[in-house]
This record gives sequence, structure tokens and C-alpha cells, in this order.
Amino acid sequence: MKKVKEVAGNNTSDLTEMNRSAIVRILQQKEVCTRAEISKLMGLTQASITKLVAYLMEMGIVSEVGIVKGNGNRRSIGLRLNAEKNLVIGVKFSRHVFAIGVFDISGKLYTQSETEFGLDENTEKVLTDMKKQIKNLLEEYKNIVAIGLALPGPYLRKEGRIAMVTRMPSWHNINFIEEFKHEFDKPVFIEQDANAGALAEWWFGNHGRPLSSLTYFLVGEGVGSGVVDHDSLLLGNQGIASEVGHISIDFNGPKCECGNRGCLELYCSTMAFLKKAKEEIPELFEKECENRLEACERVFSAARSSNEKAIRLVEEIAEYIGLGCVTLINAYDPEIIVIGDSISKGNELLLPTIKRIVKERTIPEVSERVRIEISSLNIDPTLYGAAAIATDRVLRKPSEYLVNN
Repeated sequence: MKKVKEVAGNNTSDLTEMNRSAIVRILQQKEVCTRAEISKLMGLTQASITKLVAYLMEMGIVSEVGIVKGNGNRRSIGLRLNAEKNLVIGVKFSRHVFAIGVFDISGKLYTQSETEFGLDENTEKVLTDMKKQIKNLLEEYKNIVAIGLALPGPYLRKEGRIAMVTRMPSWHNINFIEEFKHEFDKPVFIEQDANAGALAEWWFGNHGRPLSSLTYFLVGEGVGSGVVDHDSLLLGNQGIASEVGHISIDFNGPKCECGNRGCLELYCSTMAFLKKAKEEIPELFEKECENRLEACERVFSAARSSNEKAIRLVEEIAEYIGLGCVTLINAYDPEIIVIGDSISKGNELLLPTIKRIVKERTIPEVSERVRIEISSLNIDPTLYGAAAIATDRVLRKPSEYLVNN
């Protein structure tokens, strides 16, 4: 007998929760909205919306804000999400630093901190410090509903571990799911950093609505991408879909730690950029830099000041980023590509070359319909993304996570 694949169905309670989630997500985006506007956006009767909103108000998730003008200047009662009553902790873990911030589910930042550590530092010590800081925040902020953790990729989400992080072999066998699942009395949601950045841009970036798809192109110490398509992350079988940093752009190029040759990450990451800059413009680094972000900014500043070597370096890295965008366009057909992380601080120096490469190397009917932008988020996009991981999950199940706050 032919085996039939199991297919998940939806019962009435699932549909009700989906509708509650849709209302919460609309309010998260629009700030204030009337029942009539929600009814129109969702295609449900006002009676259905009234019933759903009543539940959300009873649970303290939504509140009324007085009279607002609706369609045809009709006066209606406005609704808002009680974002300040529902906080999340975002945790960014990277090669040299972990950062922790407290946000509400509208994206407002309350506090953040950074802790540096060495690549050879004991993993248990780093994790213990991270957990202690999270616990301190849980004690200080009583309305935290969830924790989001963003990890560098490739992150094997089913196994809970990082498959490979350049120059960090001691972290390969750490099971982050096991490390955190029983540590706190709040749920912990873990995602790869570029996916986290994609969610941050989807939820908190000002890119206009409605969007059908968005790709976040992370160009920092590592290179990766995250894809949100029709409101869902594209994950793949193991959670490593869209690992653009390990797509080869030169099969005869230098060998990457992943085993491939000529990986994009070897050409346009922070490490590659600064290595070349220190070789070709050593005078920029006679004074020690505080961090890699400051070092990159020195090169960008030199380019803005007409330093020809710096201009050439910036144009070269922009060409590589452009090649990455070409791959993302052909692979995922995004409506918008948002470039973020430390290299994106080059902003207006990078975009003309990136767009030129895309125009030269893609079909005109395709390239003309893709927006390419530099992230305008004023908070570290990966840290913001960690908060967005938690926000995304709790807003999908408001009755489970946002009740009694």
C-alpha cells in the first residue's frame, strides 16, 4: 500500500488563533486602527472582528484609545496594541561579542549592553555570563514574555548547533537549544542571524506595505542572507536556506573553512575588507581602532575624502556585494533586498556600484522590479532581529504568550 504523507489540518481553535494573531499583527504595524478597518483588511465581518477584539481586550493584549476618524469621516473607536506590557529580550551572539537588549513588541528599545570575549575564551564561561545577564533583566523587567537569540550561520536549527563559524571551532558542538530550553521561565526562540535581520526589517523596517517578499543581505564579519516570503521565513530542510555567503563566486579561489572554494564571504566580509585595507592603506591604521566597525568607517571616511586607494577598495567590495545581490535575485525573486551590518555603513558609496552590477548581470524585466536599499535601522540589525525573532513568534500565538500581562 502506498504510504500517504501526513498533512496538518486546521481546527476551529487554530483558525480563531490565526485570526487573533492577524489582528495583533495589524495593530503592531498600524499602531491605531478601528474595528471597521481591521474588518476590511482581513475580509471578515465586523461582528467576527468585534468578538475577536473583545477576547484580546479581556486578556489585556489590546485596548481602546478613544474616538478616531474612519472612512467618510465617520467617528469610530480606535484600538491599539499594549506593546509596553509585552517585552522581549533580544540576544545577539557573534564572533567577538554578545549583545543583549530589552524591547517591546512594537520595536521600542529600553536598554542594551555589549560584552566582548576572545575567540579562544572558554565557551562555558561566555555562556554563563550571558545567562546571568539575561536573568538579571528578567528580574528587572517583569513584563518580558519571550527571549530571542540570533546566532551566526550556518545554524542547524533542528540540532541546535552552529555548523561552522569562521575561526570559532570551539563553538561547533554547543547545543544552544539544550543550553537554554530549561534555563529561564520564559520561552527562548533561536534563529540564524541573517534570518533575524530579515525579520527585523520585515517587522520594524520602514519599507512600505504590503510587501510580498524581502531579503536581508548581511555583510559583516560573516556574509549571509535571510528571506521572508509572504510573511514566513524561508528555512529549508535544516534551516540553512539562503546561505549566500558560502556560494562560490570563483571555483578556483581560496579554500573556505566550509570546504568550498571562492566563497562570497572570503571577498566581502569585514575581515576580507579590512585585511586588504591594512595591506594597501596601512597609514589609516597607525592608530589602533576600538573595533571592526570603527576600522571600516576609517576606510569609508577616506573614500569620502577622495583617497583613491580607499575609493578603489570600496568599489571592489561593492562589486562583490552586487554579485551576491544577483544570486539572491535569481534564487529568490525578492521584492526588496536590504543590505545591512557593518559593511553597509558605506551606504551611498556602495549603492551605485551594487546597482550597476545588478543591472549588468540580470534580466532587465527582473532587475527593474527589485528595490535595493541599505538598512536604515538605527539599532544593530542582528540584535534588533533577535528581538524580532521573539516578537514574530509571540504575535503568531497571542493567546499563548501575551495572556495575563
